[in-house]
Amino acid sequence: MNEEVFIRTEADELDLLIADRLGERQRKLDRMAVWERPARNVQLRPVMVALAIAACLVVAFVVIAPWKTTISPWDELGLEPPSREALRAATPDMAEITQLIEAQNYDAAIVKTEQALAQSDRELRVLSDALLGGEDDELLYEEEMEQLHNSELRWTYIYLLLRMERNEDARAELKQYLKYKDAPHRAEAKELLKLIKK
Repeated sequence: MNEEVFIRTEADELDLLIADRLGERQRKLDRMAVWERPARNVQLRPVMVALAIAACLVVAFVVIAPWKTTISPWDELGLEPPSREALRAATPDMAEITQLIEAQNYDAAIVKTEQALAQSDRELRVLSDALLGGEDDELLYEEEMEQLHNSELRWTYIYLLLRMERNEDARAELKQYLKYKDAPHRAEAKELLKLIKK
C-alpha cells in the first residue's frame, strides 16, 4: 500500500510537471509566433505627407518670413504713434483720422490726413497774409494755434507715409516739418531724417 501511494504521488507530480512544461512550451511558441509575424509596413499616405510639408512651409513663411525683416524707421527709433489726445483735440477730422490709424486702415487715414493738411496749409497762408498788414494779437494767436495743428497733422502724415513705406515722401515732409522752429517732435524728426537718408 505504501508503494501504491508512493507511485501515485510520484505519478501526480510527474503529470503536473509535464503539464507545466507543456504550458511553458506553448507560451514560448506563442511568443515566437508573435515575433515571427511580419512587421507592419507603416506607410504615410501621400495626403498626409503633403499636409505635413504644407504645415512646415506655413510655419516657415509666418515665423521666418524674410520680407518681415525690414523695420520702418519709425519703429527702429522706438517712437510712439502720434499723440491721440493732441489729434482729437484739434478738429473733428482728427478724431476720424485717429480711428482709422487705430484700425490700421492706413490707406484711408493717409487720404483723410492729406485733405486736412492741405486745408491747414491754406489757412496758414491766409493768416500769414493777414498778418502782413500789421501785428494783431488775436491773429498771431490764431496763427500760432494753426501752426501747432499743422505740425501735428504733418507729424501724423509722416507716420502714415513711413507705415506705408513711402520713405521718399516722408523725407520731403520731414524737411517741411523741420522748417517750423517750434515743432513739438523736432528731435525725433531729425533722427528720422538721418535714418531715411541711409
